Amino acid sequence: MKRMPNYSSKPIKGKLLFIGLNPAFQNKNKDSLIFTSSVSAEKMNEIATNNDNSKTKTNEKGNYYAKYFNILHLISDELIIGGSDEKKFEHCDMFLMRETDSKIVKQMVEDNDGILNSFGLEQLETLKIYIADAEPIMIIIPNALSSRYYRKHVLENHDIDSENGVYYTEVNKCKIPTILCGSWQYGRLDDFTKEILVGHMKKVMVSHKK
Repeated sequence: MKRMPNYSSKPIKGKLLFIGLNPAFQNKNKDSLIFTSSVSAEKMNEIATNNDNSKTKTNEKGNYYAKYFNILHLISDELIIGGSDEKKFEHCDMFLMRETDSKIVKQMVEDNDGILNSFGLEQLETLKIYIADAEPIMIIIPNALSSRYYRKHVLENHDIDSENGVYYTEVNKCKIPTILCGSWQYGRLDDFTKEILVGHMKKVMVSHKK
């Protein structure tokens, strides 16, 4: 691939884990993210650092990713009790190529019949490794297309738990509550849906601890 993965370091264990579709392409940085040869460790570290910095909670207009990540911070702040400087969530993407259009991503990972091709399936194997490393307390997927892929290929089409209202992902022989959501995408989440989701997730976390 000539497009760089948006993360390269291992996640902190035991956090909320949000899973997106693919790393958003910030056009002004496009040239620095396309390579014709192998990437140096220094360049990898530079990209990883820039990526982590883009996830910090900020209202600065210069942060291209603030609209997306600020909502993750708001959700995490309501779900997790901890110091203001404590990292409360991890985030990764299902597919590791940078693009601006989900239609392009879909074309890259699916064959003509709409089934994930070998490239897409390999990407999901990488995702599973990341999840195992993260050992999250809850997995939240705020994207319709990602949720469909996840349910089919990671959850193997298992039904939702009717009693608790969540799916469960087996991670290192533990069942992790998993929220699939198609109405919360691209950094948009209305206050009413947010209240419903947060209330439900709080109940799930309390129940799961028992």
